[in-house]
Amino acid sequence: MPWSDWSLRSKLIVACVLVQLAAAALLVFHSTELLQRTLATQATFETQQVAALLDQAIAAPLAQRDYATLQQTLDLVRSDKAINYLVLRDHRGKVVASSGWDESRPLPARDAGEIDLDRSDATWHLGVPVKVAGQPLGQVDLGLSTARLRQARADFLHRAVWVGSAALAVSMLVLAGIAYAITRHLARLAQASQCVAQGDFNIHLTVRANDEIGRLGASFNAMAAALKERVAALETSEAQQKRHLNVAREEKSRLTTLLGAMQSGIMFVDEKAQVVYANASFARLWAVPEIASGHRLADILPVLVRQIEPADAQHLELMSRAATVQDAGPHELHTLDGRIIVQRVQAVAQVDDGGGSIWIHDDVTLDRHTQQRAHQALHDPLTALVNRRGYYEALRTAVDNAASSGASVSLLFVDLDDFKHANDVAGHRTGDDILVTVAHTLTAQMRKGEIVARLGGDEFAVLCPGIEAPGAAAIAARLVQAISELRFPTSERTLRIGCSVGVASLPADARNGDDLVACADAAMYQAKRGGKNNWAAFQSDPQRLQLESARVNWNARIHRALQGQRFVLHFQPVLRAADLSVAHHEALVRMLDEDDPGRVISPAEFIPHAESSGMIRQIDRWVFEACVARLAAADPAVCIAANLSARSLEDASFPGFLRSLFQRCDLDPRRLHIELTETSAISDPMVARQLIDTLRGLGCAVHLDDFGSGFSSFAHLKLLDVDAIKIDGNFIRNLQSDSSNRLFVASMIEIAHNLNKTVIAEHVEDEGTLEALRGLGVDLVQGFHLGRPGSQLTEQRARGHLAVVADFRRGTRSDVA
Repeated sequence: MPWSDWSLRSKLIVACVLVQLAAAALLVFHSTELLQRTLATQATFETQQVAALLDQAIAAPLAQRDYATLQQTLDLVRSDKAINYLVLRDHRGKVVASSGWDESRPLPARDAGEIDLDRSDATWHLGVPVKVAGQPLGQVDLGLSTARLRQARADFLHRAVWVGSAALAVSMLVLAGIAYAITRHLARLAQASQCVAQGDFNIHLTVRANDEIGRLGASFNAMAAALKERVAALETSEAQQKRHLNVAREEKSRLTTLLGAMQSGIMFVDEKAQVVYANASFARLWAVPEIASGHRLADILPVLVRQIEPADAQHLELMSRAATVQDAGPHELHTLDGRIIVQRVQAVAQVDDGGGSIWIHDDVTLDRHTQQRAHQALHDPLTALVNRRGYYEALRTAVDNAASSGASVSLLFVDLDDFKHANDVAGHRTGDDILVTVAHTLTAQMRKGEIVARLGGDEFAVLCPGIEAPGAAAIAARLVQAISELRFPTSERTLRIGCSVGVASLPADARNGDDLVACADAAMYQAKRGGKNNWAAFQSDPQRLQLESARVNWNARIHRALQGQRFVLHFQPVLRAADLSVAHHEALVRMLDEDDPGRVISPAEFIPHAESSGMIRQIDRWVFEACVARLAAADPAVCIAANLSARSLEDASFPGFLRSLFQRCDLDPRRLHIELTETSAISDPMVARQLIDTLRGLGCAVHLDDFGSGFSSFAHLKLLDVDAIKIDGNFIRNLQSDSSNRLFVASMIEIAHNLNKTVIAEHVEDEGTLEALRGLGVDLVQGFHLGRPGSQLTEQRARGHLAVVADFRRGTRSDVA
């Protein structure tokens, strides 16, 4: 039957059936394609989830190279139904872990694009990079199984045919409408998923139904919103992390710069006894190469131990072996090269219950030496008491404090009785022991704040701030009693000494510090006149007080001149009598007035006070230091003669002091002549002889000054092995008019020449005296007629003078020295 003959229903039915069949066929075909895309999309999504899970799970272990954890993670993630194999490679492509794959086989090529379910290979091969903070650490190769997807597609087609056939019979239109509706919503959902995959999280699906498609759309909207929030949070966290990292880097840079600029040696050690940081000062302090982070403390300590004393090395080793680090206070490490390093160790709290320590080393050698020098400058080396300089500073401070507060100050001068006799009888060592014992006894009698000082020799002072005259008198009586009870046994006898103590108080006896010193000194002499081993309080005597004040003032002026470098040397030429060529110069010390620096003070004014106070020793040492320095800077043929006082003659340390000067300035000792007065030499001939032998052993020429002033000069000339004698000027002044003087001078010259000694005549004031001395055969002459003292040396001199001195020592003299 032609189509035109068919009824409308048939046509409609046939048309509906055909349309339904076509729609069903189309639906089946389209559904199949949609299913395959959906399955591929779902597989891709699951793959992304697996990749994200793997990235989070294996990034940290991979960064830490924890291969055991990586292997366990891969085994847990792999599933035979979903993932056939997992292979993890590091950034160099090396396989570090695998699951389900034979590592001996090469990996197949990675698949790209959409998953193909129709190919023969049922495994989809993928590669997923592993990153931390955007930095690649490696790659995970995985084989995704497509068998499950193929089975799902086949099942779907089988069910679709049966359901479609049944539905076709029941209601093709409903099925077509439903299929269309489902397809349309799925298409929108797929499109929205693609937008999310491209990073557009602002997508929102309109959901009008509460069925599965509606709930899927709602879930998709919630997922997109959650992803948007998490991505925003991650971006914020990343920005904060970058800021914190930059701040941490800046702080680290500042801290490293600060530690590097510090003079202290700094070393940080962690809880595993490994060095975290050590600055350049630490390496420089111990003379080691720069210590890099990661060095073991056990490797560094032996280098330190080899440089320090054994006792300190033991302490250092105990510190390094301690189970727990605790704060350790300063401990001194003494190095073998003489340095002193103070070590402090402090515990450092760290996170995660960790620990560590910071080692701080400071080289305090210079500070200690400075402190020692400062202490030595103010203290006596024998007794450790305050010396004269420290005593004057303490006195000035006490007087100033008393003036401001209205309090009293008492001063006691202590002078040992018959100490020189005990020193001569028992020897210098016993004398030193007596001084040390007396110092300890005096100190033991004093209270806190009271100062005991040694002024020099056997003179001591006791300063008592806040003590008035009655209290000072009680102290003086106690000191006399304590000293008188001392006993000093020797091999021959037991020595006893006493002391004379003078007491003065301010403001009762004096108005200022200088007057107080003068009053105490005067009181001490009053005690001596009273029978020794006694004490006396000051009693006013205007004339004696004036003399004592003058003496004390001179002592203070001499002390200030020594401190202020106000001593100068003048040089007077000593000439050869034959041709008046310069043989050497005599150094003459002068003092500059502190109030008028242009005024030069004669030695006749200050030398007696310096000798009585003992400060002449300091002046002597200054003179010889200045002479040696001047000789070192002058022509090698220049020679200087310097005078040595009687006090320095008794100083056993003087030759060693002189030897150190020669060594320091690299000076020929023959260029320095030393003059001793006859009176000082004969006061203790044995001591003088020993000193002369020692000085000549150094290479110095020794002259006996003022020869002829003693009663037995010729006997002394035989006893004392000197190089030259200088005739006392009293015999020279009237040489032409006094025949007895002429006879004495001629005898001195003849005897001296017979003993191979050079003869020097001083105080040559005119030409007649010079000619007379030439006629008598004198060797060297000196006086205002020939040259006045001046600040400059005369450089024109005979080069052979040093050889002449050597000839005299060998016993062969020439006519002109």
